[in-house]
Amino acid sequence: MKTRRDDTFSLVRNPLSLLGALLAVLGLGGLVFVLGVSFLQVRPSAYVSAFAVIFLPALVVIGLLVIPAGMLWEHRRRARAARRGEGPRTALRIDFEDPRHVRAAAFFSIATVVILAVLGASAYRAVEFMDSPTFCGETCHQVMAPQYETYKESPHAEVACTYCHIGPGANWYVQSKLSGGRQVLATLLDTYPRPIPAPIENLRPSRDTCEDCHWRERAYGLRLRVFHYYLADENNTLEIFPLVFRVGTGGERARGVHWHTSARVWYRPATEDRQTIAWVGLEEDGKIVKEFVNPKVEGDAPELPKRLMDCIDCHNRAAHDIPSPVDLVDEALAAGRLDPGLPYLKRQSLRLLMADEADPDARELETLWTDEWFQQLARFYEEQYPEVAREKADSIQQAVDELKRISEEVIYPEMKSTWRTYPENLGHPGAGKGDPGCFRCHGVLVEAETGEPIRGSEEGLTDCVACHKPGAITEDPAIGGIHVLGPGEGCDLCHFIVPLQDIPAGVVDLPVR
Repeated sequence: MKTRRDDTFSLVRNPLSLLGALLAVLGLGGLVFVLGVSFLQVRPSAYVSAFAVIFLPALVVIGLLVIPAGMLWEHRRRARAARRGEGPRTALRIDFEDPRHVRAAAFFSIATVVILAVLGASAYRAVEFMDSPTFCGETCHQVMAPQYETYKESPHAEVACTYCHIGPGANWYVQSKLSGGRQVLATLLDTYPRPIPAPIENLRPSRDTCEDCHWRERAYGLRLRVFHYYLADENNTLEIFPLVFRVGTGGERARGVHWHTSARVWYRPATEDRQTIAWVGLEEDGKIVKEFVNPKVEGDAPELPKRLMDCIDCHNRAAHDIPSPVDLVDEALAAGRLDPGLPYLKRQSLRLLMADEADPDARELETLWTDEWFQQLARFYEEQYPEVAREKADSIQQAVDELKRISEEVIYPEMKSTWRTYPENLGHPGAGKGDPGCFRCHGVLVEAETGEPIRGSEEGLTDCVACHKPGAITEDPAIGGIHVLGPGEGCDLCHFIVPLQDIPAGVVDLPVR
């Protein structure tokens, strides 16, 4: 029986191939539209972007695979029919002497080039999108909410997540994608931990990432910061606290706080969260020349791996710090969102926000912190200061609304995260959230050979700093002085106080010394 010359291309006329063609056309049309919109620099939502760069290309590829699968199925169906004498035998062949075959082959070739070009552009956009903060923070919104929301308010808000977490080079990029595959699976199966554990075990060293922007060898010298905070007294007294930090220099003559990363300092944590340090060693010329140990954990600490100290060991919450109620209340008072003229406003605010809770439960606080809960502030003034309640009713209601807003900024119930969940190492018990910070080593470690405390330690100073300002040189209770220390002693090793009246207007940096 003679075979028809157009049998090969007639095989596409089957339900399965037609379905594949429809899927491919829909996916390709959607991709062309999305790519066209992207050239207009219109930024769709995270979910639209995820749909565009992941689902639509997959739809095109599936459609293109279904078309030949349908043709093969139709070919076999016709072959079985031919054996039963119910139709002509088919042949899978292209005849370039047949104009119809030539036109079909040309159309197929052009369509293939167009499809590959669109898929290539889509693949590029997919990689670009999956490396964006939008993908990291919004597509997995619930999982990464504590990290993403704080990132948007951080000094690194304009730096892409992948720039710090992956950095340049194919090796770490591949590792991150393999790890990301497991994380996506955990998200789909809802098996991810709550809260997300920190620190990240295999985070790329900051020498490969942070130091692309932050030059370790630069001579930073002294850096002045003027802290403003309010006392929890009746007048919400404003305290101004100028502190000069010995940031120091890098390079061959490392000094100041940044000496820790300019030198080669190794340490071994005693706990997985690295908040207790068991051992520290200083390396010079490839060997450890000085060792320090923690007498409280010596011999009892698990054998965790040693780590070379880098930026992240202190700046561990540089882009993901959940602020404390104390800091947010001070910020709101300074900005005027809370009226400092309301008696005991800071004290009452911190009580309602439960700032002293050592281990707050995010879900319990979400249930507790209703509008009615914060109306206690209004009742306080009605009972204790009725005249203030009448004269400043609007300020009191504004304060109630502000406390409600602050309460939403310090807890993430779905991820069981609060301002206490992740310690911040850039500080100590006398600052910020009261985390150990610098005192993980200073005030704890002693030299292995002599038993002498590590530099920057002062007997009893760790406990004092929980209430007093470090390094103050006055006995005035409003200042809170505790010690008169010489250069390089105790707290003065890292920072020192200067009189506010001695600071010229507009000065934020002091000369290197």
